[in-house]
Amino acid sequence: MGTSVAQEFYKVQDCWKEIDQNKKWKLAIWSVGFQDVDIIDKFIGVETSPLGKFEDIFFHFETEYKGDDDVFEEALYKEYVSWFAPNGKPDEILDALRNDGLLISEYQPNKRLKGTVENLWKEMVRFKSCIKDSDKFHFCAYFQPPRTDGEDLTDWFKATIKQDIPDGIRLVTIDYAEQRKVNIRASSKVVILKPQLNMIEALNNEIEKGSYISNTVGADGRYRQQVRTVINCSQSANTTQMDKEVGKLLDISKEMTDITTIVGTYMIAAQAYFYIRNNEKSDKYADQTITECEKEMKADPATNLYPIWRGAVMLKAANLLGRKERKKAIGLYEKMAEEAINRADTFFIMEGYRLIGYIYYELNQLTKAFENTLLAVAAGAYLSEDVIKQSTFVQAANLALLLAEKIRSPEDVKVIEEQFEDWFGKDWESLIKNDNTSKSKIRRKASIFSK
Repeated sequence: MGTSVAQEFYKVQDCWKEIDQNKKWKLAIWSVGFQDVDIIDKFIGVETSPLGKFEDIFFHFETEYKGDDDVFEEALYKEYVSWFAPNGKPDEILDALRNDGLLISEYQPNKRLKGTVENLWKEMVRFKSCIKDSDKFHFCAYFQPPRTDGEDLTDWFKATIKQDIPDGIRLVTIDYAEQRKVNIRASSKVVILKPQLNMIEALNNEIEKGSYISNTVGADGRYRQQVRTVINCSQSANTTQMDKEVGKLLDISKEMTDITTIVGTYMIAAQAYFYIRNNEKSDKYADQTITECEKEMKADPATNLYPIWRGAVMLKAANLLGRKERKKAIGLYEKMAEEAINRADTFFIMEGYRLIGYIYYELNQLTKAFENTLLAVAAGAYLSEDVIKQSTFVQAANLALLLAEKIRSPEDVKVIEEQFEDWFGKDWESLIKNDNTSKSKIRRKASIFSK
């Protein structure tokens, strides 16, 4: 069967597990190839969410370093302060903590302090001390990787870890193995994580599973070989080379004249650019895929392009979420769920509404989150038990219960639990609940990042 993206994700998870209980380090650097950056970023994204497996709480800083330390640190501090009053609305973070009984004393960031990392750590420690059981977890400040043409962060990180970073605070970042941006050696304070990943093989296998490849590669050996070449290009961040190879692939696909091949090639290009983090071109080809598929699907509802269209919609939505354009992503997932309903595609009805519910949860729109998550659970209940156990249904069910407890009456919670029992029997809790998504962990992470 070969490796899969899911298997690679578990490797990343296991790699973090090896250092999770080490209390000494202050900076963790993921040193990975260009093609592996996205899955590390996704892992950290999961850990900032309610579904994170580990106890530490991640703060995702998006401020870009442009070469000036003072400007960078001032912007970091402003970004931190902004989380507590987004768009001038009431402080949702603290409200959520109060509602969950986790806020043991009131907190507001000090806006008068000078924007330095010393003051940033001071404020994070003060915030952490206001949360119940704060000695049982760390605050991890995650600095997303710079652009491949961005400024080198080595000196800033070296200077930062030489200072006294308080207990309970950790720093995390990603570095490009082929083009170092945080070139620091391992030490008592610094851990270097080098997971042995094979994302190229995983991506190849994902493409092999897709209908757009199974319907096309047998038609022409040159096409198959060029697909491999394009995928192999994602081992580097060389956009010029990728442009050249994608151009060749598109030319070959047009020689073959088959619409499935042509549209499927747009999708392959969208995925390839996604893996080298060129979102602009990934968006471009995802949009082309969606447009061409919809044109054919409207002309012939029985066309086999629906799986390609669905994949392009999910890829475009992932790009939107990466840019925090959550409302636009919701629109795409709604579109996917509606089309899945029309086609009786149960799994993606569930997945569409689950993702919508999760985004609304991030936005702290809990009623909409609850409504959509219930729709996901209702759809997922029609899946076989084997599929349910191995799918995202468990996440949807956990979130539905969590939201019910937050915004509905005990009677409503009981109704949901009785429905689970009706569907899955008296041992439904062993199926729906598990160690990785226990309610205490979900609540802690959700409370801080529902903004």
